[in-house]
Amino acid sequence: MSFKSLFALLLLAAAGTASAQSAPQCPRLPEQAADLQWTVLRTDSALLCRALRRDDGGEAFALTLSKKSPFKPNSRLREEAGQLQGEQIWWYRTEIAGRPEELARETLSKLGPDRVVHVSILTEDPAALKRYQGIVGDLHFEQD
Repeated sequence: MSFKSLFALLLLAAAGTASAQSAPQCPRLPEQAADLQWTVLRTDSALLCRALRRDDGGEAFALTLSKKSPFKPNSRLREEAGQLQGEQIWWYRTEIAGRPEELARETLSKLGPDRVVHVSILTEDPAALKRYQGIVGDLHFEQD
């Protein structure tokens, strides 16, 4: 292999590493979430992080990091106040047809000039809802 070929490969590898490092990552789960683990789906425009329970594989909550979100908060559906990255957020009720027992909540927060996080929680247990909202409040996201 010639020096020029080796140099070109090193440049490509460095560019790939820089790109991977600048791509958003799922935030580290806090200590009180030791029973959860992330599953990750990355697309060209978004990063989906699903916090799954280790014991049964069920979803505790999910978050999407992207430039924009289709979720539009409706103040009439505002339920609980919370915090994310030190900023106040609101959790909004979402109703799921045919499943009135489900407690569904969503929130949307701006993380930088070109990035938002949309979080959704779906559970039947009020204590689990409160716990997952607390875990989300303790997440720390990389800044742009």
